Amino acid sequence: MKIISQAEIIQASKLEEAVINCKNRFSDITDEILSTKASANEVEKSIFKYLMELGYMLLSLYFMKFANGNYGKIVKTVDGDAVRGDKSERAYYSIFGKIIINRYLYHVKEKTLAILDIMLNLPQRRYSYFLSEIVSTLSVNRAYGNVIEFLKRYFFIKLSVSAAETIVDGSSKEYEEYYSSRIETEKLEIVTPEGELTVVSFDGKGVPVIKKEAAKIVAKLGKGEKKQKKKEALVGVKYNIDPNIRSAEEVAKNLVYPEEKKSEDCEHKVKNIAKNKRYIASIEKSKKQVMAEIHDSIKKDDFTNHPLICIMDGALILWKILQEVFSDITNKVLILDIIHLVEYLWKVSNTKYKEGSEKGKQYVYEKLKIILEGKISEYINELKDELINMESKKKKENIQKVIKYLENHKEYMKYDQYLANGYPIGTGVVESACGHVVKDRMEITGARWGIMGGESVLKLRSISRSGDWEGYWTFLIQKANDDKKAVFASDDYCEPLRIAA
Repeated sequence: MKIISQAEIIQASKLEEAVINCKNRFSDITDEILSTKASANEVEKSIFKYLMELGYMLLSLYFMKFANGNYGKIVKTVDGDAVRGDKSERAYYSIFGKIIINRYLYHVKEKTLAILDIMLNLPQRRYSYFLSEIVSTLSVNRAYGNVIEFLKRYFFIKLSVSAAETIVDGSSKEYEEYYSSRIETEKLEIVTPEGELTVVSFDGKGVPVIKKEAAKIVAKLGKGEKKQKKKEALVGVKYNIDPNIRSAEEVAKNLVYPEEKKSEDCEHKVKNIAKNKRYIASIEKSKKQVMAEIHDSIKKDDFTNHPLICIMDGALILWKILQEVFSDITNKVLILDIIHLVEYLWKVSNTKYKEGSEKGKQYVYEKLKIILEGKISEYINELKDELINMESKKKKENIQKVIKYLENHKEYMKYDQYLANGYPIGTGVVESACGHVVKDRMEITGARWGIMGGESVLKLRSISRSGDWEGYWTFLIQKANDDKKAVFASDDYCEPLRIAA
């Protein structure tokens, strides 16, 4: 027969009292709702506040039933027998408010273990996983100050901006391990992309940084230019898309006369939409590291029948790094973004015709059509011939810049082949990512970032925009649970000395 100690009797009494308090409070709330004559809005707000109060009471009751984490005098761990010591308090910030948990500590060799924390998978930091996810969800989309005000107004939670930043930083820590585990898992599966083509694309986007970080940015300043206040984040994207065969005339008209193209389109035409998108944005990692991360995400893909499509703007340094990082994928096609090319055609047009004139627009259309038909060398020679009789020094310099650009990127401008094979030729997906992954949060009014803080937000925004938010949080919580339970000597976990109410 088990002998119940005086402490256990007191604990049972406290638990029973807490249960009665919860039931009585619920009964009081019910009576108040039935008797009130207030408006629906006032009652709704009152109910929500009561639910938060009741939630706090129930969560406190949950922790109380574990009898202060008393798992007996000895707990077997991988390091040997852990001996029960004194009790110690820890704070647990939940969505319902702050709860103080008083539990026993166990000691083995040089280690101190809170067995209750391990068994209940309590977070290492004092903020609950649920509260952390809510704060992170809000913080990746709005300023920290707005997040704090929202939580205070609707959840009656008082957090500081620094607390929100700490939560976001901690929430982003498993980013690399999550995607590494995804890659390893997918290697064991047969993955069939929804679209036949796999596309990668990269572009840079400036992030406003604090003075200390801005001072580190090395840049050659022109006359009258101010020091840079932004650090470039490299944005990478991987996606799948179905081939879409188009004609040179169709693409040229769409880019130069979009209003005509829109009126000609059939209302029921199905758009060719990018699928399986994976976004990456980083101000901390090097360009090569960001590209390598995208590279790792497609290593499982088979490029036997269809090449890897790589689309970027004219930044030669990015092309050089891409060639190095993706060197193991032999069947790939490198494409210069058509929109950036069109911008250079407009530069030529504006040196020859009045800016915005119909003749200038017609020129861009005709030359773009020629280039899309695969006649880039023909157009370059045409520009060189025009230089011979050109008198204006400024116009000559403009044309020479265009010629240099075209010659530097000529090998990425085989547009006749790209269109015939149905390859995409624009960087719209990655440019859109620069906006909705980086700009929409990082450039809100008054925002200035340190590298670490900015990187944490960019990681979480990349996860969110890639559609991996739910999977990431499941992984984060499960990993913490696995790591903690690894301290035990076997799977036969001990049970706490719970006292039934």
